Amino acid sequence: MTAVATPVVPTDPPVEAPAPRATVVMVVRDEPLARLARALAAVAAQEDVAGLTVCIAAPRDDHAGLAALRTGGAVDAIRLVDNPGGARSAGLNRAIAAAPDPVVVRVDARSEIPTHYVAACLRRLDDPDVGMAGGVQRPVAAEGADRAARGIARALRNQWLLGNAAYRRTDAGGPADTVYLGAFRRDEVLALGGYDEALDANEDYDLAQRFLDLGRTVWLEEGQCVRYEPRADWRGLARQYHAFGAAKVRFWRRTGRRANGRQRVALGACALGGLVAVASVRRPRRLIGLTAVGLTGLVVLDHVADPSERDPRVRARACVASTVIVGSWVSGVVSGYVGRRVR
Repeated sequence: MTAVATPVVPTDPPVEAPAPRATVVMVVRDEPLARLARALAAVAAQEDVAGLTVCIAAPRDDHAGLAALRTGGAVDAIRLVDNPGGARSAGLNRAIAAAPDPVVVRVDARSEIPTHYVAACLRRLDDPDVGMAGGVQRPVAAEGADRAARGIARALRNQWLLGNAAYRRTDAGGPADTVYLGAFRRDEVLALGGYDEALDANEDYDLAQRFLDLGRTVWLEEGQCVRYEPRADWRGLARQYHAFGAAKVRFWRRTGRRANGRQRVALGACALGGLVAVASVRRPRRLIGLTAVGLTGLVVLDHVADPSERDPRVRARACVASTVIVGSWVSGVVSGYVGRRVR
């Protein structure tokens, strides 16, 4: 009996799903082009995504310089959005309104996202319960930076002090109260009213809390460490954290929430320090002794956090930075409560 050959039915090759698309938004004001080019290069280096559009909100006077930026890699297009005055929250809202894609990824001009950051956020947002996803901030001074910049970055990384926030801990991951920067669905953030334009600091936390209030999850992507170049001048650093403190007061007043444990420690320590200083005015030796004890504790915490730094001048500047940041934040909280407007 002759065997009958089974006909081979040709099959179509599997169709690959198209790479996901997203719009990256950032706000720029008086940023050096070299720094902005580094941020854009990190976006262009994204893998497993395609067709990224970058919307940059900036005052019109900055557009001529920004026009020199070029597309390449994962970046298909760059759109310049007018942002009169340069305010951050207003600029973000303008950039989001101009975004052509359903998912928006926020990037800071001082940041450099890792190569799988956008893809990781997009995968997380496939979960309909997740409203916002983002990574961990890793403060790092620019290559060749001076000791002040290195000290400020070191202070922000100190897990015993300023680096204890969840969005700065490299071991953090999962549901969180906020993320660094963040990605979200465009229509959802517009439905929430966008970023609060009365805030020019703490706006990411504010937006994350509004997602949480709706019962949505804010997800911190473990392992997605975003390089962040902090401000390297003391005055700019103080103004930044003063604004953070004032913005936090506005958030507390609007929502009825209170300071968390870490914030209460900072406020309590400054209040206690002020009381001790006033009580010791007539006893300068006691004041000097107590100051020395406080400085010693700060030096010890700085060393325990990262013993690898060999330059004592960088360590000294890290201690100064910790003091400036906490003091400026507390002064912002005080000014927020007494109704002074931060400029």
